[in-house]
Amino acid sequence: MTRLARAPVSSFRADGSVLDMVAPDVGEVCVYKMAAGLSRINRYNGVPEAGGFSVAQHSVMGTEALLHERVDPIVAALFLLHDGHEYLVGDWTRPVQDALAAIITQQTADPAYAVAFRRAMQTLKTGWDTVIYTALGLPAPAAWRNNHRKLVHDMDLMMLGAEARALFLRGQELYPIGKYPQPKLKGAITPWGPAKAEEAFIKLAIRLIGQDRIDACRLAHLAHISKSAKGR
Repeated sequence: MTRLARAPVSSFRADGSVLDMVAPDVGEVCVYKMAAGLSRINRYNGVPEAGGFSVAQHSVMGTEALLHERVDPIVAALFLLHDGHEYLVGDWTRPVQDALAAIITQQTADPAYAVAFRRAMQTLKTGWDTVIYTALGLPAPAAWRNNHRKLVHDMDLMMLGAEARALFLRGQELYPIGKYPQPKLKGAITPWGPAKAEEAFIKLAIRLIGQDRIDACRLAHLAHISKSAKGR
């Protein structure tokens, strides 16, 4: 994978070692660590009064809805991992990105800088998405078929609407079901704890991707970390 920037940017791994944030590498990918990380990252900045609704739960419930609609299992796998980069780069909510873009535009008096900021954010996400899907034997987003891309995008929007209606008082008003159709969910949208979300994510990943592929990816990750440690 091509470096995203020349100068390295260090970021902690779960074990306390560091990775280079601007050098996406298939060796950094591990479904077990992804599941653990996403189960502890809450959507909507964790503000719902009902409790934190994790990225892992969002991914699992959307994937289950797609499977309920009998889509191609590969599409379900693509959706399960569509926010996978967030266990490495975090969840920058849309309001935060919009606020930063607005501030940049005001401070520079040139909207081109805000556009550059958004492109940089997308480049970072896409870089990590590419190695995540590649490491797990799935097509990278740039190679997705148009109908697969639409199914993933549409389910993401449907989940956004369903989550907003379930978790926020004004959800029905701001995300009407006419504009954001209700997905065929397996259960009600109530926040799970991290342990349940992590376990559900791993089980679905094994079902859709395969235990052998996931374990091979984990072994490659451990070898990559070991090699990185020896190289320091």
